[in-house]
Amino acid sequence: MQIVRKLAPLQKSTPLLLAAIQFVLLLAAFLVFVSNTPAVSESILKQKIVFGCLALSIVLSLLVGRRLIAVSRREADLALKEAMAEHKQKIVQTMDFQNRDFLEHVERISDLLDSGQISELRDYLECVSNKVTRLNDIIQVDNPIIGALLKSKLAEADIRGIRLDIEIDVSLARLGQDSPALARIMGNLIDNAFDAVLSGEEYQKTVSARLFRTGPLLQLEVCNRGPVIPEEELGLIFEAGYTRKGEGHSGLGLHIVKTLTEELSGVVRVSSDETNGTRFTVMIPVKH
Repeated sequence: MQIVRKLAPLQKSTPLLLAAIQFVLLLAAFLVFVSNTPAVSESILKQKIVFGCLALSIVLSLLVGRRLIAVSRREADLALKEAMAEHKQKIVQTMDFQNRDFLEHVERISDLLDSGQISELRDYLECVSNKVTRLNDIIQVDNPIIGALLKSKLAEADIRGIRLDIEIDVSLARLGQDSPALARIMGNLIDNAFDAVLSGEEYQKTVSARLFRTGPLLQLEVCNRGPVIPEEELGLIFEAGYTRKGEGHSGLGLHIVKTLTEELSGVVRVSSDETNGTRFTVMIPVKH
């Protein structure tokens, strides 16, 4: 978001300048209009000045509007590019975690074979097999996109030493074209929770994600026991570019969560305290 922050003041200065000129013209027109008009010729001249100022004001209004739209689009494009870059980086990191885990298994199996420890090898392979089976049993989701996301997050959590508890108490078969958006929302919230619990040794490395139905709403809750978010910052964390994580983070993850949730006609809320930890709640209307 650094690019956006650097360009924004320059991009927004032009609309502000045009607006200032417009204000001056309107003020001049008003002063001319309310002044005394002793002669007919002067009255006509003043009317021309007033109408001229009003015409210029209208033109400037159009220019300001077009400029603001262009600035907004440019900022949105830059934000999207940074978000995509950060998302790609997370995918690469996840693949790197999984590759390292796979190589560790291969090395362990190779060592057991070379040393002739057949019994230990059998036990190790059985352990790996049970782990994969347990992973598949945990995630029984009737939506392939959501299922694939959650399996990858479980694998990442295991590699990073985080306990990820997932509970799905609702059918997701009818999500249809909303599946990618919900997957992105879940992924960003889980990633945010991972970063939170790994930000200090004193925090419990536990994250929970629960998806269930409440009346006409599909409700997602993601909780973590990381650092408490100060109350004065709760209203800022969904703003584009705002981050509490320092360098290397664009501050767009939670902003994207809010944007996608609103596109699905839903709402997102957050609470954070010492007793219950940090909880993000997303509520989306269920489509029949």
